Amino acid sequence: MIKKNCISLIILFASTFLSAQKDTLIELGINNTIRTFYNASIGDPNSPYLKKHQQNNKAVLTLPFLDDFSQNYIFPDVNLWVDMYAHINSNFADNPITFGVATLDGVDETGYPYNFSSPTSYGLADHLTSQKIDLSSPIDSVFFSFYYQPQGNGNKPENRDSLRLEFYRPSDNTWVRMWGTPGVPNQAFRQVMIPVDTSFQKSNFQFRFKNWATLSGNVDHWNIDYVYLDENRNYADTALFDVSFITNHHNMLNEFTSMPWSHYLTDTINFMSTNMNVTYKNNHNDSLLVFYKYQVIDNNGAGPTIETYPSTTSSKNVLAHSSLTEPQAVYNLPINNFYFPSDTFKTKVFQIKNFFDLNPFTDDHINNDTVISHQVFASHYAYDDGSAEVGYGVQGIGSKLAHEFNIKKSDTLTAFHIYFNPITNNLSAESFRLKVWSSLSPEIEIYSQPATLFTSPIYSNTNEFLRYNLDIPLFLPAGTYYFGWEKITSNFLNVGWDVNTNNKTKVHFNAVGVWQTASFDGTLMLRPVFGNLPNPTVSIDDKEETQSDFEVYPNPTSNVINFEIAGISNHKTYHIQLIDIYGKTIIETESSLSNKIEVSNVANGIYIVRFTNNITHNSILKKVIISK
Repeated sequence: MIKKNCISLIILFASTFLSAQKDTLIELGINNTIRTFYNASIGDPNSPYLKKHQQNNKAVLTLPFLDDFSQNYIFPDVNLWVDMYAHINSNFADNPITFGVATLDGVDETGYPYNFSSPTSYGLADHLTSQKIDLSSPIDSVFFSFYYQPQGNGNKPENRDSLRLEFYRPSDNTWVRMWGTPGVPNQAFRQVMIPVDTSFQKSNFQFRFKNWATLSGNVDHWNIDYVYLDENRNYADTALFDVSFITNHHNMLNEFTSMPWSHYLTDTINFMSTNMNVTYKNNHNDSLLVFYKYQVIDNNGAGPTIETYPSTTSSKNVLAHSSLTEPQAVYNLPINNFYFPSDTFKTKVFQIKNFFDLNPFTDDHINNDTVISHQVFASHYAYDDGSAEVGYGVQGIGSKLAHEFNIKKSDTLTAFHIYFNPITNNLSAESFRLKVWSSLSPEIEIYSQPATLFTSPIYSNTNEFLRYNLDIPLFLPAGTYYFGWEKITSNFLNVGWDVNTNNKTKVHFNAVGVWQTASFDGTLMLRPVFGNLPNPTVSIDDKEETQSDFEVYPNPTSNVINFEIAGISNHKTYHIQLIDIYGKTIIETESSLSNKIEVSNVANGIYIVRFTNNITHNSILKKVIISK
């Protein structure tokens, strides 16, 4: 009996150990898309952050009120909404009603958690509040409708979490709860219809959505779509006179979302996709003909149109209350023969414009009839779409993670672009060793970062991807390679995971001595970088910053951080930030004001000093330790 119990314990321990060494999806700590926009906008006099303080000057709206969030990105339309806590996006919804949704979660309008100090903090989180609407003289019955979805591509709201709708009653100056629902796992969008009775029909009516959530991260997601308020409606008035795109993630390459331009030019035709799948959603009671086209425009939309497809009128019938995915030919002989034309540029960005018309009628909301995507040719290879909906990690000292890429041209690997997203645990003190393998079975390692140069995760508030340089550039003949790292410490490294693209078969991890394929659908946000080309953005600076141009001292320090910047001139000034391990900016200054930062009142810990060029917006990061 004792022997059997021992064997059972051994089996249980082994099973527990193996399961603990699996890969895991991790909740996000902040919303880096919002953080990026916030940090780029706070100094702009035309930014929404300043406009939000001018709401009292807004004219009272009249019926109908309609917003499907299709043309307002990051924040709600200030002409329709009072506050800016909701995140307007095309990433977090799973099969939305129309392109674009408003997402309510646990982070505020800066993308930062409402309460990052306590992982278990809970309470009222986001608001989405309408401008005042004149309902003083409706002709007939007024109804309010919207669609909602818990979780979507994000984090599941728990049962104690909730989404609520309130109406403002001017007669007694109160907000009245009209509808609510508890958190549940992901489900299809559901429509809610609510009558607006005469007690609310005044000249300054408002409505608002609120969510209760965990306040310590980018979690507990609710997606809202197609908010519609009008008169002459009834409970049966559920149909939307609208056909829409449901995404703007369109890609014309057959394998990558991005690749180096010089690599693409080695075999332009064979790198093109046969078709570009485009989905149309008909929310009407009748079948409709959709007349569709796409255009490809050079120079990020500012250049000539180099492709229009189809060249003649083409249409497809989309059934009532259904979606149609139409494979539109790219390089698919004899239907079409498009490929990106060769030139001598180093990097390229092409705009992909999808649009359509309807027959026999025009829909109610044409803003969602056009979407814009971008085909980027930079210095890196990528499978992801640039957005992280969750994080991904593998636990255990010595565990390895590798992202597989088939490199199309012999070239020199110089760096990795990696997107780490903060979580409530401190990971900036963790370390890993960059590695490259030419094979995983058998395991053949061709690059390993020296022990003196171990790397730690760095979180950025201005760029989702940060550059991690190899100590020695590595020449790679064309072929298949595996780019990643070996962990030196035990905790998860929360690298971004894109759920809108699925390349799980190219993500590999080794936690117990055996290489395995990722357990979840999605794409790792790691990109191998070749050469020294900058990303395809316009720069008027005469010299790109390097790490050696910047010096911070003493390090560690107790009272002051001094810095020196080589080659500073009248047209080269820097915005300087001291950032904590959670991505929060503690101190900000300008290079023109001082060459030091006083830190006597800053708590002990590991910090990042970010130097951002005020002209090119390029950033250099330096790690410092404050110890008193």
